Amino acid sequence: MGAQALIWFGVAGGAAAVALSLLYDRYVRKAPRAVRSGGGFTLFALCMLLFAVGAAVAGVAAARTDR
Repeated sequence: MGAQALIWFGVAGGAAAVALSLLYDRYVRKAPRAVRSGGGFTLFALCMLLFAVGAAVAGVAAARTDR
């Protein structure tokens, strides 16, 4: 597995961690700023999860081409 694939997997992991942190703040901790934002936190977390999935797919593609 090449360096480019590892970078993509790192980006995917980081994006997923941020998304899960946002969802945790909104629905478990019920942080005032997250509750006050309405659906903004949830929408951004879902966008980050989509980005994480895309980065993981790019990592798999990079790993298959040995880059």
